[in-house]
Amino acid sequence: MQRVRLTRSEVEDLRRLFFDLEQTLREYWPGCIVMPFGSIVTGLGIKSSDADCYVHLPEHLKSPNECYVMTAKQVLKRRPHIFQNLFVISAAKVPIVKFFHTPTQCEVDINFTSPAGVQNSKLIAYLLHIDRRALHLAVLLKYWSKVHQLTGVNLVPNYALTMMIIFFLQQMSILPPVCKLQQGTKQDIVENWNTSFNESYQHHTSNDMSLYALLGGFFEYFSTYQYKEYVISPYTGYSIDRNQFKRLDFVPDEFDLYKENIEYQKCKPLQINNPMCVQDPFEHSRNSSVAVYPRLLTKLVYYLKHAADNYKNCSQNHFLKTLLDPRNVPDIPVMLTTRREQNRLDPKRPNRVTKEKYRNKGRRINLNACYGEASKLQKNFHRRRF
Repeated sequence: MQRVRLTRSEVEDLRRLFFDLEQTLREYWPGCIVMPFGSIVTGLGIKSSDADCYVHLPEHLKSPNECYVMTAKQVLKRRPHIFQNLFVISAAKVPIVKFFHTPTQCEVDINFTSPAGVQNSKLIAYLLHIDRRALHLAVLLKYWSKVHQLTGVNLVPNYALTMMIIFFLQQMSILPPVCKLQQGTKQDIVENWNTSFNESYQHHTSNDMSLYALLGGFFEYFSTYQYKEYVISPYTGYSIDRNQFKRLDFVPDEFDLYKENIEYQKCKPLQINNPMCVQDPFEHSRNSSVAVYPRLLTKLVYYLKHAADNYKNCSQNHFLKTLLDPRNVPDIPVMLTTRREQNRLDPKRPNRVTKEKYRNKGRRINLNACYGEASKLQKNFHRRRF
């Protein structure tokens, strides 16, 4: 944990990042507030973690037609010694500005349109700090998935993995379901969804499993999980048959707000036709694993089964070392590997250096032929002229 996680001093250094960002943006939008969310807030920050921020603008500064990310890019450009590598993704569902903060050497994403991430991060932070084992388990699994390149861009979202961890701990009665946390609380509606929860809820558990047993239990549980049949729902704390979300009158009673939002067309139905369905605990129409395609899910299950086998066969003292060794990978069928992995694993296939060598040789032959043709044309031209 000490080697992988951000230290307290590193987290405190990030305050400078948020201060620099807020002061710079306030030159153009006085009164705006920078609200961090994501792994920095939840306690899951590791050495390579990025920082995520939502920028709250006062109502009188908002313009329905303004593209805030483009404006923010121009504002941050005024301080090139602090903000570098500015890049805008405006076509995304949530437009963001990406940049590198030089003083803290940190990559940052900011958005102006989705405050839901702030509320989700508060919930995750609360749940993972109910029990010390929960936070340690989440950090270990996040690092495991990163070592084996299972989470990230175009892979399993880190958020979906965190929801799976919370859901597993709910099965172990270590964490409460989110619906219990919302009972008796005043609703806090953000983008049509209730994001309130009781932060003083007292959860008691008789589960005294060790972190080692929980880690192995996670791999065993999800290596045999029936992803095609069930929705992973941290809101209810139990698996829900996908067929129940095919018709609104079949949806469980706990989802009254979901039914209301569907009826008034405030949201689209939960996407249940994907290979994997991990439901957001607040935004019940959101499948946080919607980007997981069939081959990726099959690959994830291979790694989960491989880790479960290591848990059974390795001693407790060697399990973690074996688990986090990037060379310790399962035998994955060729059809599930990427082209880059196939090239790396196939000894008969020419490597990149060899390909580049023949490509350059071909270029030299083509260039020599061109030079030869040019010389002939030049000689013919002179003969005809004189």
